[in-house]
Amino acid sequence: MTPTNGIIEIRTLNEINGHFVIDPECILTKETYSIPIRPYRLIKPDAKCQYLKKGKRCAQEHQHGYIVECKDGKQVLIGNCCALNHLGLDDEQIVGRLKDLSATERQNIRRHRIETMLGQRRQLIERVKAALKLLRGLQGQASHFIFTLPPQVVTNLLDRWKRNSVEVFWEYMIVKRGKDDKGKPYAEKTWYPHSYGKIKGLGLWLELETQGYTHKLYEFLRQLEGIPVKQRLSQAELDQAEATFKHVAELSVIERELNAQAKQLSDFADPANLLLSVQLFANKELRAKAVEAVHQLIGEPCKTSSERFVADIDQALQRQHSADGIRIAS
Repeated sequence: MTPTNGIIEIRTLNEINGHFVIDPECILTKETYSIPIRPYRLIKPDAKCQYLKKGKRCAQEHQHGYIVECKDGKQVLIGNCCALNHLGLDDEQIVGRLKDLSATERQNIRRHRIETMLGQRRQLIERVKAALKLLRGLQGQASHFIFTLPPQVVTNLLDRWKRNSVEVFWEYMIVKRGKDDKGKPYAEKTWYPHSYGKIKGLGLWLELETQGYTHKLYEFLRQLEGIPVKQRLSQAELDQAEATFKHVAELSVIERELNAQAKQLSDFADPANLLLSVQLFANKELRAKAVEAVHQLIGEPCKTSSERFVADIDQALQRQHSADGIRIAS
């Protein structure tokens, strides 16, 4: 057995056979038993108990058991039930050694897992710093959009995102004129929907400041940098390190969210997409302000007055459908 076998977490029968020389033909009895080597907990009940019970080999398939050594040096498997209830029957010393072995193994595996993670400490610190840099960039972009667009537009966008209502609809009216059976003129008004398209890129960036990411990331950084850098940690330091790594496990979730919001902001910033914000209200004065804001965000001057720009949009819709009137969809 190699020195590392005491800290390798065994989860399959193949792993047992890969680290120990198990004699599948050997049968274990209380008389041939020598010492316990280590416990195991498998994912599937693949191991078969080699203890002699009621005159024959137990052969019970199990997940939890022990690797033990016989007096002749052979290594065999015994299920947890046979180990404690038969091999350890009326023998507190055997039961005590088996239980102590389980407790020692858990501590060794835990220490090994934590010390392995400590090797990734510097990498984690760099990831947190990179996330903070990305977050600051996203906050700057989001603030630029939020403070440039009219407040009413931002509120509307936030509401649409939360309701998952991203398609912008207006309606156009067609008046059908004619005479009834009595020769009396009539005008029948019908409204039809017209979609300007779907607003892309709405997302968490609209309320990024409320997510607490800045505080969380700086707290990750403080905790990671607070772990002592030395060869072997004390039990208290191990406890602290383990708590830190559990806390920092959320880093991957935050990284995915920040990258997703970077993509959302990029989609929202598309000029054609930004122009949809002009069509979120019927009020022409507000729409004119939205036109000015959009051109500021695009970085291009409007070639006409903002009022003329709004009028041209409305006239284009009327001409497209030969409409008698238009309105924003309710």
